[in-house]
Amino acid sequence: MVHNRKDLYEFGPFRLDTAQRLLLRDNQPIPLQPKAFDTLFVLVHNSERLVPKEELLNTVWPDTFVEESNLTQNIFVLRKALGEADGNRRYIITVPGHGYRFAEKVQIVSEREEVVRGGISGLPEVMKEESSVQRTPRQVPWGGPFRLIAALAGVVILTCGSYGVWRHFHPKKLASGGRIMLAVLPFRNLTGDPEQQFFADGLTEQMITQLGRLNPEQLGVIARTSVMGYQNSDKRLDQIGRELSVQYVLEGSFRRAADRLRITAQLIQVKDQSHLWGQDYDRKPEDVLTVEDEVAVAVAREIQIRLTPHQQIKLARSRTIDFDAYEAYLKGRYFWNKRTEDGFRRAIDYFDQAIAKDPNYAQPYAGLADSYAMLAGYDFMSQDDAMPKARAAAQKALTIDDQLAEAYTALGLISMEYEWNWAQAENDFKQAIGLDPNYSVAHEYYGDGYLALVGKQDESIAELRKAHELDPLSPIIACDLAKRLSEARRYDEAIAQFQKILDLDPDFVQGRYYLALNYADMRRYPDAIAELKKIKSWESLPFIVAKLGEIYALQGKRQEALEIVDRLQQGSAHQYTNPISIVRIYIALGEKDQAFFWLQKAYTAHATPLLSLSTDPVYDPLRSDPRFQEILLKVGLPKVSRQPVAWMQLKPGSKITTPVLG
Repeated sequence: MVHNRKDLYEFGPFRLDTAQRLLLRDNQPIPLQPKAFDTLFVLVHNSERLVPKEELLNTVWPDTFVEESNLTQNIFVLRKALGEADGNRRYIITVPGHGYRFAEKVQIVSEREEVVRGGISGLPEVMKEESSVQRTPRQVPWGGPFRLIAALAGVVILTCGSYGVWRHFHPKKLASGGRIMLAVLPFRNLTGDPEQQFFADGLTEQMITQLGRLNPEQLGVIARTSVMGYQNSDKRLDQIGRELSVQYVLEGSFRRAADRLRITAQLIQVKDQSHLWGQDYDRKPEDVLTVEDEVAVAVAREIQIRLTPHQQIKLARSRTIDFDAYEAYLKGRYFWNKRTEDGFRRAIDYFDQAIAKDPNYAQPYAGLADSYAMLAGYDFMSQDDAMPKARAAAQKALTIDDQLAEAYTALGLISMEYEWNWAQAENDFKQAIGLDPNYSVAHEYYGDGYLALVGKQDESIAELRKAHELDPLSPIIACDLAKRLSEARRYDEAIAQFQKILDLDPDFVQGRYYLALNYADMRRYPDAIAELKKIKSWESLPFIVAKLGEIYALQGKRQEALEIVDRLQQGSAHQYTNPISIVRIYIALGEKDQAFFWLQKAYTAHATPLLSLSTDPVYDPLRSDPRFQEILLKVGLPKVSRQPVAWMQLKPGSKITTPVLG
C-alpha cells in the first residue's frame, strides 16, 4: 500500500477517493488496476512537485524490484483514463530523464468535510441505491433488426478500436521531403556511483552513432554536444523538442551488478509525449553491443525507418566485446569531449588501454587519431609530433573496420592541415559523410575546413548549416558558422550569431575571440580589445596576447605592438607560440620582410593557420609579392581572386552594414 489516508482529492472533473480506491469523473467511476491507482495517488498527493522515477518505483512497488517499463505503462494507462490520449498534457507532465509532475491544481477534501457535504464515501447516489436493491434484468428484444444493428455496431466499434491501436503503434509519417529528427537524451546513471557517469555518457554517444547510421535520408539524429546539455535539465519534453527541432526522443538508464548490466530504453513521441516503445535488457556486460543493435532495430520499427537487407542481417547478429576494452574506450571519449589539453592526454591513455585489452577493436584507434589531431589543432602539440601518430592510428582503425566515419574524418583533417593534400582531404571528408551523413563533425570539418579554405564561401556556409542542424546547441559549430559569415563580409549577421553563442555561454573563449576578429575587420578596435579582455586569464593565452598586438599595430601603436612581439618570442621557450601570430603583427605594422621571415617559419612548422592564406583578408597586403605566391604554391592552395578588402579604406570606428565580397 502506498497510503493509509481517507482523503478525497479533487482536480478538474475528477475525484480520487482513497478510502474506496476509486477514480471518479463527474461521479462516474473509471476502472483502474491497483498499481495504476497507486501511481496516480503518489502523483496527486505530490501535485506540482517533480516526483523522480526512482521514488515512484520504490513507493508503488515497495521491497520489489521491477523494471522502469512497468511505471511507463502505468503512466500511459493513467493518461488514457484522464483523457490525455489526444496529446493534451493537462495532468501528467513528463520531465525527461527525471520523472513526472502532476500539473493540475488539486484540492484535498477530508472525510469529515465530505460528510458535511452530505456524501459518505464519494460514491454516486445511484450506485449506492443499486448496491442495496435487487433488480430484475430488463428483457431486450434481440430479434430481427436488433441483431443486425448490434452486429453492425460491433463491426464499427472493432474497426475503430483496431485503427486506434494501429495508429498508436504506427505514428504518422512526416510530410514528403522532410526527415524525421530524433534526439537521444543522456542516459541516466542509476548505479548510485558518480564514477560511472562516463558509462552513461558513452552509452548515449554510442546510441547516437548507431541510430545515425540506420537510414540517414529518412532519419536525422541530433549530435552529442547538443543533447548533453539536457543531462540535469528539468525542461519539459515539448520544450526540448522545440529547441532541438525533433519529433522523437529516446531516453534510457543503466544499472550494474557484478556480472550483469541492466539497460532500459524507451521511445517517446514529442508532440503528445506518448510512449511508443520501451524495453528492459538484463544482459552480461560483454553483450552491450547486441543491446545497442536491438534498440536501434526497435526504434527503426516504431518510426517506420527502412533498413536494407544488409543492415537487417548485420543488426540481427549477436556481438560481444571485451567489456574492459569497451569501458576504457568510453572513458577515453569522456575525457576527449572535455576539449582540454589534459582531457586529450588522458583520453590517449584510455584509448591505449582499450587497444591493449583488444587490439582488434577499431574505435579506440579512431579515438587516438582524434586526440592527436586535436592536440595539434589546439596548439598543445606541434604538427610534426602529433599528426604522424594521428594518421597511423586512423589508418589502423580502417584496416579493422573500413566503415568508420570517424576515422575518415580524422584522415581528412590530417590530409588538409598537415599534408596539404587537398584532393585527398576532399575525398576523405566525402567518404566520411557518405558513410554517416548524420556525423556532424564531418560536415563541420568539410565546411569550416576544406570548402572555406579553397574559397568556396557559399558552399562552406551551407555545409556548416547542415552541421548546425545536426548539432544545434554546439557552440563550436555555431562559432564556425559565425566565423565564415564574417569572412564573407556578412558582419551584422555574424555578430548576431556570436551574440547567441555568448548568451548561452559568456565564457566560451572561441566565441569571444572570433567576435573580436569580426570587430577588428570592421575597424571597431576598442570593441575588439574589450572582447579579448573579457576572456578569462587572457594574459596567459599566447594567441589572445598576439591578437592584441595585431590590433595595437592596426591602431598605429607601434611600440605596444613590438613589446608584444618580444613577449611572445621570450615565452615561446616554455609555451608554444604559433609563428603566424607574429606574422600578422608585422603585416599590420607594414613590415613585409619581417612578415615573410616569420611566414617561412610558419611554413617549416606546418602551422595550421597557413591554410587560410587564400581567403584571410589579413594577407591582402602581401598578395602581390612573389614570395607570397611561392608559399601559396607550396601549401597547394588555389589562388583566389580578391578585391581589396573594404575595411582597409574605412576610417576607424566606421561600421559596415552591406556585405562586400572579395
